Amino acid sequence: MRKVKSQKNKPLHTPLSLAIIAGCTFPAALMASEVNEKKEREMEQMVVTGVKTEQPLNLLTDPKMPRQPLPANDGADYLKTIPGFSVVRKGGTSGDPLLRGMGGSRLGMLLDGESLMGGCPGRMDPPTAYIFPESLDEIEVIKGPQSVAHGPGNSAGVVLFNQLQERPTEPEWDMHASLLGGSADRKDGLFDLAYKTPEFSLRGSATSASADDYEDGDGNQVHSNYERWSGKANLAWTPDDDNRLEFETAFSDAEAAYADRGVDGSKFARESYKAKYRRSNIGDLLNTIDVQIYYNTIDHIMDNYSLRAPSGMTTNPVVMNLDSETMGAKLSLQLNPADNIELTAGLDTWQNRHRGRMSMNQSMIDYRSLKWDADAEFSQLGIFSEASWQFAPNQRWIAGARLDDWKVKDLRETIAVSMMAKVDNPTAGESRSERLPSGFMRYELALPSPPNSSATLYAGLGYSERFPDYWELFSREAADSYSALNIESEKTSQLDIGAIYRTEKLSASISAFASDIRDYLLVQNDYQKPALMSGMDTMSSMDAAMDMGESADSRTVAVIRNIQARTWGLELDASYQLNDNWRTEFTVTSVRGSNDTDKTTLAQLPPLETRLGLHYEQAQWSAGILWRAIASQDRVDVGKGNIIGQDFGPTDSADVLSINAGWRPNQRLLLTAGIDNLLDETYAEHISRAGAEIPNFPQLDRVNEPGRTLWIKTIYRI
Repeated sequence: MRKVKSQKNKPLHTPLSLAIIAGCTFPAALMASEVNEKKEREMEQMVVTGVKTEQPLNLLTDPKMPRQPLPANDGADYLKTIPGFSVVRKGGTSGDPLLRGMGGSRLGMLLDGESLMGGCPGRMDPPTAYIFPESLDEIEVIKGPQSVAHGPGNSAGVVLFNQLQERPTEPEWDMHASLLGGSADRKDGLFDLAYKTPEFSLRGSATSASADDYEDGDGNQVHSNYERWSGKANLAWTPDDDNRLEFETAFSDAEAAYADRGVDGSKFARESYKAKYRRSNIGDLLNTIDVQIYYNTIDHIMDNYSLRAPSGMTTNPVVMNLDSETMGAKLSLQLNPADNIELTAGLDTWQNRHRGRMSMNQSMIDYRSLKWDADAEFSQLGIFSEASWQFAPNQRWIAGARLDDWKVKDLRETIAVSMMAKVDNPTAGESRSERLPSGFMRYELALPSPPNSSATLYAGLGYSERFPDYWELFSREAADSYSALNIESEKTSQLDIGAIYRTEKLSASISAFASDIRDYLLVQNDYQKPALMSGMDTMSSMDAAMDMGESADSRTVAVIRNIQARTWGLELDASYQLNDNWRTEFTVTSVRGSNDTDKTTLAQLPPLETRLGLHYEQAQWSAGILWRAIASQDRVDVGKGNIIGQDFGPTDSADVLSINAGWRPNQRLLLTAGIDNLLDETYAEHISRAGAEIPNFPQLDRVNEPGRTLWIKTIYRI
């Protein structure tokens, strides 16, 4: 691993060796059976290359199973096997996920019910950077604004990283361990151990992952090395089948090199504490009560000297330390007002405080000696209700509504307008409050079908009002002000329609969506404002400042502004069982968008993509080949985008071929191997980041994807 020795001289420890030593339910029977059958089929697959839609706008996948392409050890890359998802690459890890071209706070992320907020103003550490999926049990995706029970503002959808716990009838041990090795000296390890009794359970897990700089298809080395670890302990008390009290604590840390900016992440420390209580089978009307409270902190450091040599604008060792503190709670009630109606109602809340400190020369002024400067405080309180009405054996309505009270306070006294200048903050000390509604309604119809087959049609209409997030309010200026505190909230109306069809051999689904977005929050990074002469000072975001330019009479700045926008698209996935051993998979995803205000295409949307797979599976052996075809993308609006990235040019088409194989000698042991990008194709995703100028690395227009990648993974479970 190529790196410059950190001045901290503090190794990145992993707890894996210590851990080894220490050791919405659907009422329709058809829907429930589909979920169980899906889980059984996924367990039969030795390597997951795609996730099929089994329920309307809802997908489940097992993060403990091997996957191809080989995902990074974070929450974003695990989503790439799901149709409609794409990931913005910045290096070897900590990518930013998008669903149907929408990311950030448009796409909710919950870690076992817990909200996470990154610290970096430039999205170096999105929430998925602090998620270690293989230590969890299930990833659930709800597409579109089609649920109100999982927090506010999820206009694109929500991803739930779940941990499943069951009360056994007698004492038992559960163990899941895995080791992975691959190109670029990739090394991953997981140990997950649980002891369960009818009265209590104790579960602990630890993960460790590292990789050196990978090479693209042309053999160019990409600044992308990383190390990550996590540890978690969970204690649950279950005096009977109807009561469960649970406590959990989790810790993690990482360091990661970035190819898209002038700094790297030398610390991604997370601490989390959580308590849950569930009381079930209470009565005929009120069936279940769920209560959860949590607290987490993020301690993030980015600098230009730990993983590279200082260069560019400054040769001084520059460091910025960010801190994000979040606490939240949720109360949920499950009721059965009638035999054919299920109702979930409750409230959720969270509060977040963000602060930072910075040294422009760490060798002279240690950042740890500087005081923290808080810049933002957020608070949210929401009430929600979601119901499912099975008004006929083959028909049901699902509907929900929520109302959220938001408040944000601007704690900044000044605002940096360039790397060396700042101005007084026009909204210093001001607070902003807003009450935002959201809701949805969906109709599902199970068509009459022959035996051993099913067909479902659905149509849903959703509405979501999203409060601007930290990166939209505090990381950029408004077009008419140095502060963006008063930018309008975003309003999304979306129609989703689709069909799901299954027989003994064929499983297929098609979905289409169209959305109208009022006051869409657009980021424009080439906006011209009058130049400002000011005293020398520091910047608010190191990596954001690297992109700023100046002239004698103007300055180029990134602004956030409201526009009118539309998006539309479709997703198709199908799997056909040719015979007892051979199976094919096919997916197509497409999304388009329009910026109606500027009369241009909506920026930062992925191109048309097709995947075709052929798989051989039998009791002990499996083999597969996966072809991914990515169309060229010339529908761009250079300089515009979102908080994750902006368009900077068209991209060419690409074809990526991958192969895999698996061997399961018994039910406990699974060995898998694969070669991703078999033909060593050189390509970059359209919504990738631009390459930065980094000493000893070739200058790349975009952050290219890895070239040919070999990997082997071993899983042992009890």
